[in-house]
Amino acid sequence: MKNWLFGIALGLTLVATASAQSADEREQDIMFAAHDAMSEQVDVWFHGTDFPRCIQLLYFQYEIDQHDYELATNLGWLLESTDRHNEALAIYIRYRKDNLTDPDAALPEAQYYFMRKAYAKVPPLVEPALAKNPHPNMYRILAHSYEKMGMLGDCLRIWNKYLALNPSDLAAKKNRDRVKQKLEAA
Repeated sequence: MKNWLFGIALGLTLVATASAQSADEREQDIMFAAHDAMSEQVDVWFHGTDFPRCIQLLYFQYEIDQHDYELATNLGWLLESTDRHNEALAIYIRYRKDNLTDPDAALPEAQYYFMRKAYAKVPPLVEPALAKNPHPNMYRILAHSYEKMGMLGDCLRIWNKYLALNPSDLAAKKNRDRVKQKLEAA
C-alpha cells in the first residue's frame, strides 16, 4: 500500500512544481497522476486476488469520476464476478442515468440483462440509444434479444438498420439472413 501512496505523492509533487502550467492544468495533471496510481494499485491487488480491496478502490475511483465508462464496467464486472449482482446492476443503472449523452451508456446494463436472459428489459434501454450512433454491440444485443423473444420482425429491422451503417459486417449479414429464413418459414 505504501508504494501506491508514494507514487501518488511523487506524482503530485512533480505536477505541483510545474510552474509554467495554469492552475486548471495542474489540477488536471494531479487527477491523472492520482488516477493512474490508483489504477496500478487495483491491478496489483487484482493479480494478488485481493478482490475486496480492488472493489473498494474502484468504488472510490468511480465516486471521483462517474463518467468513466471503463471504471464503471470494471467495477460492475468485478462485482458480478464476486456474486454481488445487485451492486453490479446498481452501478450499471447509475452509469446510464449519469451519462445521458453517452451513446453507449445503456450497454453495460443491457448486457447484464441479456446474460441473465431478461431479454424484455433490453429493448427499452437500447432502442432510444440507436439515434445516438452507439457501439455496434448495442445493435447486436438488441437484435439477439428480439430474436430470443420471438420478435423476428423487430430483429430483422435492427439487423437491417445496423447493416445500413456497417455493410461489410459478415457476421451481421449471416444473422440477418438466418432471421429472414426464419420469417419466411413461419
